[in-house]
Amino acid sequence: TLVWIGERSYAIYLWHWIVFQLTRPSVDLAGQEWALYTVRFLIVLALADISLRLVELPVRSGAVESWFRGMKYRTKKVRIRQKISVAVGTIVLLVATTAISANAISVADQESLAIEKELTQELKPSLQKPPVISNVGQPDLWVTGDSVILGIRYELGDLRSISLINARVGRQAPELLEVVKHDKLSVGNAPIIFNLGNNNALTRTQVADIFAEVANQSQIIVVNTAVPRPWRDANNALIAEFAATNPRVSMVDWATISRNHPEYFAPDGVHLRVAGIKVYVAAILEALDS
Repeated sequence: TLVWIGERSYAIYLWHWIVFQLTRPSVDLAGQEWALYTVRFLIVLALADISLRLVELPVRSGAVESWFRGMKYRTKKVRIRQKISVAVGTIVLLVATTAISANAISVADQESLAIEKELTQELKPSLQKPPVISNVGQPDLWVTGDSVILGIRYELGDLRSISLINARVGRQAPELLEVVKHDKLSVGNAPIIFNLGNNNALTRTQVADIFAEVANQSQIIVVNTAVPRPWRDANNALIAEFAATNPRVSMVDWATISRNHPEYFAPDGVHLRVAGIKVYVAAILEALDS
């Protein structure tokens, strides 16, 4: 086994980055992570084996060189046909790979720019309009967090009245704590909705301090993280632990809700497409109404 892997080690090195970039769990593919990683690894091994047999070994053994050298002994008609075939095949391969790569980059860039524009523009005045009739008697909401919260602000604002929203791209826990301390002075005991854990690894002290600051709100909705980052599971464990200490807290388990749904996410695996926004907001409203 080790000899087999060693013979294909260079091809494995070349192929693994391409395969892993095109088959990101929860972004490009849906399924259990252990199964997806197994499939990705097997794809790398298969491609490495094909590369070894069809490219490396023929080149090493001189078969390719011999084929080209032998061309001068063939008839003129055959030589022309083979040269044209090699040239056309090379051009088609280069054009196809370039077009696929360029299209993928273009689509990702366009979507990223659209998300960035959406997240950086001013809040629409419609967020300040009175709630619809079905929401009469429901308290106005206090909403805070990072760019994911920014992405849902209009969908949530169309369904519930928001008295204060304070969210920023890239916001981390220490800043969120300071924002909560400042903003709670003007919102009374309004229900709070916030997300946590997207942008950095949380510490126990940070999570404890944030939950302590919002502990007296009439209702507390915290949304955990589904980001494809190393800190996701540890962050979610901390969030769940502290959410369980206060009966006013309802945790929206976005990591579980969004699992196996890459269609919810933009190419970065963090920000939400329209489908994801609708599900995210629906989960929040369900927690508010429960």
